[in-house]
Amino acid sequence: MQSQRLKTLIFVCVCIICIARFSSSYATPFPIKGEIYDGNDQQVGIADVYPRYVEIFDNERRLLGKVGILVEKGIAKLFLVDSRKNHILVGYANGGKIFDEKDEIRGSYFWTPTWSFVYNLDGKRAGKVKCIAWPRVCAVGVGGYLLNLFQGEK
Repeated sequence: MQSQRLKTLIFVCVCIICIARFSSSYATPFPIKGEIYDGNDQQVGIADVYPRYVEIFDNERRLLGKVGILVEKGIAKLFLVDSRKNHILVGYANGGKIFDEKDEIRGSYFWTPTWSFVYNLDGKRAGKVKCIAWPRVCAVGVGGYLLNLFQGEK
């Protein structure tokens, strides 16, 4: 009986070692890419989605900005930084709205499990992005770009 337990234990240990060895040798699936479209459905950029942040690029793959999650007093907040200006804070998001660094509302966002949408103050759609992972963070990053918080050309 103990011989059988020992064999089972050795088998389980070998399996764990094999899984750890072979799974660490494969690349992670990140970043997940999402094409950014303006209000006229023209591609204007690319979002690289990672588990805790999103990088926003124009069509020439120039890094424009990032949005990340910061937990403050138990509440997760989304912050936008401009990558071309030494990572200066240019805005944040709260409650479906996107604000600039002066606390002025610049637009809003809405997300579904696959698509994220950004709207101007007048309610007109500024653009969209297909984000299959972390769509809220992705929507805010794309919103920062489409609402000109990163000051990049669209």
